[in-house]
Amino acid sequence: MAGRIDQVLAGFAEGDAISNEATILQDIFRRWGKESEIYVDVRHVSPVLREQSRPLESYTGGRDDVLIHHYGIASPAVDTFLKAPGRKVLIYHNITPTHFYRGFDDGIARQLEQARAGLRTVLSAADAIWADSEFNASELRELGTYNIKVLPLLFSIAHFNLPPDPAISRKFRAPMKNLLFVGRVAPNKRIEDLIQAFAWYHRLINRQSRLVIVGSERSTPRYYLMLAMLASDLKLQNVCFERFASPQGLTAYYEMADVFVTASEHEGYCLPLVEAMHKGVPVIARRGGGIPEALGGAGVMYEDLGPGELAQLIHLVLTDKRTRRDVLESQRRRMADLNRRQPEEELRVLLKEIR
Repeated sequence: MAGRIDQVLAGFAEGDAISNEATILQDIFRRWGKESEIYVDVRHVSPVLREQSRPLESYTGGRDDVLIHHYGIASPAVDTFLKAPGRKVLIYHNITPTHFYRGFDDGIARQLEQARAGLRTVLSAADAIWADSEFNASELRELGTYNIKVLPLLFSIAHFNLPPDPAISRKFRAPMKNLLFVGRVAPNKRIEDLIQAFAWYHRLINRQSRLVIVGSERSTPRYYLMLAMLASDLKLQNVCFERFASPQGLTAYYEMADVFVTASEHEGYCLPLVEAMHKGVPVIARRGGGIPEALGGAGVMYEDLGPGELAQLIHLVLTDKRTRRDVLESQRRRMADLNRRQPEEELRVLLKEIR
């Protein structure tokens, strides 16, 4: 395929799953000998990544080029994508339902509403449409768009084989059971459910325990404050809000974790589940959205559990040797399957299909 292969994103941040995938794709395209850049509105680029991206307004693609847009929220990147003269590829990462954000951040809620309202326009402009999960693809098919290809969210093992941050390892060296959550501190993650379950676990089952919440609160600061108030009201001193983590920091958090738990209600895929499995941490996740695809039959999924019941499930995975062994074995099999993926070949096939 002649020409460049560039990407446009709504935002570009270290630790963000879509940003990580864009970087992986760029590395692949450059290995192929293609010119490839990532274009983002500079207002939404984290400082450490500014040298790895280009200003959105500087994009000047030609008719022989390919432009990929990672779509999940309304942003100026959409206009750049629609106006591009070359072939267009849309990667659909799901649009979070707006009701999760109303009252916490009405601005993000409006962006999500705009993304939903403009979805058909963006789909009709694309020469190829890829979804990062079958769950996301099925959502597009319900709109009458049928020629959807699934490219499961890409994961870089090397990114999580870094040495752990020694400061974090020292901070959590006390012998306690560590319950870990990794992900954006956002309302659809239902972190309040996790805090309430931890209250039951910590008070009634194991006082030598802590809940470690790793993820940026910047996208929804009101939600973060609500969670902090909830932990305070429940008098839970062992809820640790760690906020943003570097790649070395993430390694340290996963290595000290005894169990990974997410109560998220809406996920297009949920990459932290894969990260936790890669690091050998047993996973417990609420069933929904793309989570079953990410787990691929591994880990433990639950539905309709109250906080006390979830606390008991956590206790079971932590203490029952047979259960823990079976969970970890299922996760090893899942990671073996994922490690056999050949993303470069998947991409070659997908790109050849573009007309």
